[in-house]
Amino acid sequence: MVNFSLTPRQKELREIAMDYATAVAEPIAIESDQMPEVDKSFNWDLVREASKRGLRTLSIPERFGGEGADVLTLAMCGECIAYGDLGVAVGFDQTWKIMTAIANLCNEEQQNRWIPRIMEDDEFLLGIPVTEPLAGSDNLLPYDAPGSGVQMLAKKKGDKWLLNGTKRYISNGGLAKMYYVLARTDPDGPLSTSLTGFLVPSDLPGFSVPEVWDKMGQRAVQNGTLVFEDVEIRDRDRVGEVGASLPAVGALLLGFGSNIQAGATVLGVAQRAYDLSHQYAHERIQGGKPIIEHDIQRKRLVRMAMKLQATRSYLWYAGWNCKQEDFDRKHASMSKVFASEESLAVCVEALELWGATGYMKKNPIEKLLRDAISFLHSDGTNDVLSLKAATFMAQQRLEKTDKRYSNRVAEAAAGQ
Repeated sequence: MVNFSLTPRQKELREIAMDYATAVAEPIAIESDQMPEVDKSFNWDLVREASKRGLRTLSIPERFGGEGADVLTLAMCGECIAYGDLGVAVGFDQTWKIMTAIANLCNEEQQNRWIPRIMEDDEFLLGIPVTEPLAGSDNLLPYDAPGSGVQMLAKKKGDKWLLNGTKRYISNGGLAKMYYVLARTDPDGPLSTSLTGFLVPSDLPGFSVPEVWDKMGQRAVQNGTLVFEDVEIRDRDRVGEVGASLPAVGALLLGFGSNIQAGATVLGVAQRAYDLSHQYAHERIQGGKPIIEHDIQRKRLVRMAMKLQATRSYLWYAGWNCKQEDFDRKHASMSKVFASEESLAVCVEALELWGATGYMKKNPIEKLLRDAISFLHSDGTNDVLSLKAATFMAQQRLEKTDKRYSNRVAEAAAGQ
């Protein structure tokens, strides 16, 4: 029997996250959204308050004092935080994701050296720089031609590595105290066997953030350009085997659910758009009665509610699925694509319900719409994630021994 019941702890964490979203994140994010100086829009109170409530360290293993939260729990909390602001949720989601990588891909010595520092510092955020000026989605699929994709180089020098290159559009760029960096240790090889991961503290000589990007939405978190000029990394901060990081990270993110968590954050935006619109429909009078009594608006709210429920159900299923031994890999990508497209549709419906009033910056709907649009590309573009899912689908094929196999289909395919 399917069971959608939450554990008492999951319910408690959702309540903590929602209280943080409405009491802390939302009012600060409104100020950040209106801040013209983008490099000053981030407020560290957001991180300090989240740390006090245990939200920043949700994915840190219990043996280090963290929550040890699974994919579904992180998705639920991410949705709640995004209800207050998507940018804030993205900042924490990045930290949760990379913390999971440290807990699963790093050796015991690295974990014992770094995780306690992350736990103890209430302002410790993490980032993962992959996108470069001339390489983005071709890293995600990936395009495996020799020398393609990531161009940042890591060159061995004794017991150290020298990192040189540029990353851009990086979430938490300029905020994170440590980055999990993927760099080429083979400049000419295929991407799948040429990338190596490194833990890079942000205070190393040669590292700089020359630009914080001025964005349409998600303005309560920074996206920066990161420059590495002969940044020296000790070999003990290399993660895993040389050249083996791309398949290792890819398998981890599929199995743990990076895209699922990302999809849940944009769902939080859509849920807030619905809630605000539902309230507005009750209180806005036109034609002598609240607009919720007009059929067109009631139908609109029903469509919004259906999209929200369908999206949440798919994300929760995907979160359950990725923990199964024989999990179906396509759902991680597909659930994020579905969540972002349906959430954007909900925000568009909300704007229609509000009419011209929703288009005004004084009111909340236009900000929610700007934020939601970002997730057509954030955490992997929908086009590329769809192709990635299609690749997995192409590997699945009905065998003749399967009860679902149709002989007539086989005959038709053979031109008979």
